[in-house]
Amino acid sequence: MLDKLIQGYYQAAFSAVVGAAALVVLAGGSLAFYPSPEERCNDPRAKYAAEEGELVVISSIFETPTTQNAHREGFIEHWCLPDDFEIKYEIRNTPGTIQRIEAEASADLPISGDVTTMPAITWFIDARDRGLLMVYDSQEYIHMELPEQIGLNDRPYWTSDMYMFVPIWNASCPGMENVEINSWLDLLDPALEGKMSLLDGSTQQSVALAYWFLKDKLPEDYWENLAAQDLLISSTSLQSVDMMTSCERPFSVLGVSADANVLWSEGATWVRTATPEEGVMLQEQATAIFADAPHPNAAQLWVDFLRSQEGQVIFERQEGRVPGRKGVPSSSPETTPDADTLFGIAFAPDYAAMARNPDLVKGAQEEFASIFLQ
Repeated sequence: MLDKLIQGYYQAAFSAVVGAAALVVLAGGSLAFYPSPEERCNDPRAKYAAEEGELVVISSIFETPTTQNAHREGFIEHWCLPDDFEIKYEIRNTPGTIQRIEAEASADLPISGDVTTMPAITWFIDARDRGLLMVYDSQEYIHMELPEQIGLNDRPYWTSDMYMFVPIWNASCPGMENVEINSWLDLLDPALEGKMSLLDGSTQQSVALAYWFLKDKLPEDYWENLAAQDLLISSTSLQSVDMMTSCERPFSVLGVSADANVLWSEGATWVRTATPEEGVMLQEQATAIFADAPHPNAAQLWVDFLRSQEGQVIFERQEGRVPGRKGVPSSSPETTPDADTLFGIAFAPDYAAMARNPDLVKGAQEEFASIFLQ
């Protein structure tokens, strides 16, 4: 009975908004329930999104063409939109994405896009404070529990999916058959000497942050002892994967969980990963709507869909990300744990500390170089 009352209130509220204006844009305070397919099709925003006709997504490191198609088809079906509804992607690297947005913002122009997705929470915080982001508390945000716990959400502006940095190795390589990792300290096993690679934290910010924020969870001399294990510093995750596949360096110290997911999906049943008991770092991949989005109804529906069960399953399966939504299973449990099992183990970079100290990242990169690149 209560569910029906809540749903009735939801539809009545939207009817009142539609009666007042043709543009249906809610600011905060969305009710937490999951609408049925019929309710989604009758959502007034779906009608206006269809009239808007398109959505512009400005993003970085987000979605292969296969994932784009899966999300577009799922989005159209989810909200009963016309088949010719168009989703336009503008994809650059993260600095390029920020530069593209800031070029318009610095000229006091509305952002000519609807939503953005990228791993750049410090920029998101600044954009929020400058009024560039829409206040929108999606009804799906309540389910994004893991990023909420570790500080990657900022409702009612955004919630986040995640990357995970974990040990990854090839169990089919000589001497790797019985490797078992329960702790970061297990990487100091002499049997692993000369078999490990580590992404270059002197150039890759996310790796430097994983190094930096693991420091207080491990013995003071841990990283120096790890460096003494004859690590090879690799410039890209692709290089690490190639060396892992060929057995040249079968173990990646801070591997990206998405790489393990992709390898497994391609038939590499030798892939193994671990979530050490001291903790694993999750890097954000947040999504927010621009305050002046030219297609605000489509933008809200897009965010609702990305955070729905269906949208999260597509993202996890196609992209190998750690979904933020509670209850989304891993499509390759042999390589990537269910996000629900990471409560109490996962942590995020301390963005407050990074805001207080603008030189923190640079210092982390320089310290990494002093240990591993001498």
